[in-house]
Amino acid sequence: MAESLFETPIVLFVFNRPEVTRRNIEVLRALRPARLLIVADGPRASRPAEAALCEEVRAMVLAEQWPGEVATKFAERNLGLEANIELGLDWAFSQVGRAIVLEDDCIPHPSFFRYCAELLERYRDEQQVWQIGGDTKGVPEAMFGGTSYAFSTWSSVWGWATWADRWHRHRASFPRDHAGAEDREGMTPRTADAWRVSPVVPAEGSLVTEAAMKHFTQVAGEPNGDARGWDHHWWVTIMSESGLSTMPARNLVENDGYGEDATHTTAAKDPYPAEGLTFPLVHPPLALNREVEGELELVLLRTDGRLSRFMRKLIRPLWMRAIVRRIVTTPIVWRVVRKVVAK
Repeated sequence: MAESLFETPIVLFVFNRPEVTRRNIEVLRALRPARLLIVADGPRASRPAEAALCEEVRAMVLAEQWPGEVATKFAERNLGLEANIELGLDWAFSQVGRAIVLEDDCIPHPSFFRYCAELLERYRDEQQVWQIGGDTKGVPEAMFGGTSYAFSTWSSVWGWATWADRWHRHRASFPRDHAGAEDREGMTPRTADAWRVSPVVPAEGSLVTEAAMKHFTQVAGEPNGDARGWDHHWWVTIMSESGLSTMPARNLVENDGYGEDATHTTAAKDPYPAEGLTFPLVHPPLALNREVEGELELVLLRTDGRLSRFMRKLIRPLWMRAIVRRIVTTPIVWRVVRKVVAK
């Protein structure tokens, strides 16, 4: 009897890192996806050695004997991360109604896929739910009150899932098309301006801390496309609609993309390991868990708030940042720091 295929479509973003891509392929090989959509950005002309790495990654994913349907969107020139992700998801969600999304450096635990598939089905007609997140950002499991996941306003995109109708609603509000984004004659691709059809702000009650409200209000009005990532703009759409996301009680995805060759996560830190969820899932009420949301906001502000951005400019060596991070995240120091970043 032939092994069954995993029916929920998978979107995999790859680029120039063979080793992390190989780890993802090993996980997906065991999963046996019925439909796999692979998006690859092109090499940067300013980095001659990158073309060979991009070709190696593409050859690797195409050489695999995938049991289901495979579709590819391979850019000839470098689009840049923002354009590649947004245009890649536009392409994917023009073909499928729901999907689990992985970037090459996001290595999921096998239980991540069942968790996503079950919640995508459970909340498919619940328009208040926008995103299924797989990474906890270190929010303690004790805050989940014995449930398998909690509802936050937004959640990590280090392994996540959503529905085509939600993504299309976001893009109707945030429709930059990245025209002319390709790397030409060695020039760095220019990220398109961050603009919306009409202004949005986080809805009242969507955020817990004053600092997070200031942070995302600033993001909502930021015209510089390079100032904040595509994920921040996606989250702003969710919170402007009083939407909800899910966050698992245990970390289901290991981000293995830290280091000098990363686009954003250049910190010198060890990845947070992935764990498994137990089934059947214990479902929470369909309502914002303010304790989980508040802690998530503090973690974000610690890593991406105004203070952290200032400290990154001040402290350049990655090894020195790692020392500071270890100090800040110790429980006794974090209790003090969280009060500072919440304001």
